[in-house]
Amino acid sequence: MDTQSFYKNLDSFREFNEFTTESHFKPLPDDWTILITDIKGSTKAVAAGKYKEVNTVGAATIVVARKGMGEADFPFVFGGDGATLLIPNKYLDSVLENLAALQKLSQTNQNLDLRIGLVSMKELTQAKQEVFVGKFEITPGRSIAILRGKGISYAEKLIKDESGKYLSKIETEKSPDLSGLSCRWNPIPSKKGKIFTILVSSKSDNTIYKSFLTELNKILPQGIEESNPTNVDLASYKSVGKLIAEERKLHPSLLSLSFLKRALEICYAVLVFKYHFPALIFDAKKYSQSMRSHSDFRKFDDVLRMVLDCSLEQIQAIKTYLEKKYAAGDLFYGTFETDCSLMTCFVDGLGQGEHIHFIDAENGGYTAAAIMMKKQMKQDQI
Repeated sequence: MDTQSFYKNLDSFREFNEFTTESHFKPLPDDWTILITDIKGSTKAVAAGKYKEVNTVGAATIVVARKGMGEADFPFVFGGDGATLLIPNKYLDSVLENLAALQKLSQTNQNLDLRIGLVSMKELTQAKQEVFVGKFEITPGRSIAILRGKGISYAEKLIKDESGKYLSKIETEKSPDLSGLSCRWNPIPSKKGKIFTILVSSKSDNTIYKSFLTELNKILPQGIEESNPTNVDLASYKSVGKLIAEERKLHPSLLSLSFLKRALEICYAVLVFKYHFPALIFDAKKYSQSMRSHSDFRKFDDVLRMVLDCSLEQIQAIKTYLEKKYAAGDLFYGTFETDCSLMTCFVDGLGQGEHIHFIDAENGGYTAAAIMMKKQMKQDQI
């Protein structure tokens, strides 16, 4: 049986709340592998003000993995300082080599230690750990993966074990291909009050998530989608100087053809998006407006992850509910508040469905919220 097209052939669903519906999910085949990437010491890096660099490398792991897959599609979930990637074994070696190239570049240019871990689905099945995959269509032509089952958290524990048994040992002399990765927008301000990061992990089953989403829709009467923090009308493009300085870190040499091409592309993009020169070859306004519908501000990989634009009253109501449910032993949670969201873009093309925008909060939203949630989990084990 050919399982390489497993994800491509999955039927998608269009309402985020349906991630609790079991019929939307299929088990990951045994001839696939779970890759989990993260920045070792990301908490210290974020505290040192390197949250944007951490986000960029985290998103870059998805970009280079995509380059190792040819035309094949695969599930991934961006987590702020890294990602969860589900890869058919046929493409595993090429994806790992690309990640190794990124690992080397991240260490050399950004002093960030990218960790690459992998666990085969076959091993997880033998350990009776399940992974189910669904596909949430965020906009026509573009879907994001939704992952369920305790196999993901089990794999993460194995990868982060101090023995290093599940870490990739592959080395390479090649340079990573980061074409399509861009981080060219300044932090996007909140419209409603604050940008609010939320992590929720149920201690039992999906009923906990259903109850939370029901409460969330009461607190946010216009719905989760209206709390999308990708406020395009408030977004501004960075300067040429700043973009060139950031782009330098994504190339092994300033004399490389890839850097020179990107520098020219940056100059053109600044003229179009910052100074509103006519784009001529594409509709810049249409593309900018579509970024909101192409963003991944809500997702699920056995942990509910959201970055929302909320009023202070709404934030307090959400925190009160989560604290009540935590005290009752129903869930673990982490939250973080800041003034702006961060957007990192992966652009295959400028048309509908050809780009995706990874959303986090400024000052390390997901990383900070995870610290809070992990503290709760640790206390629960005492």
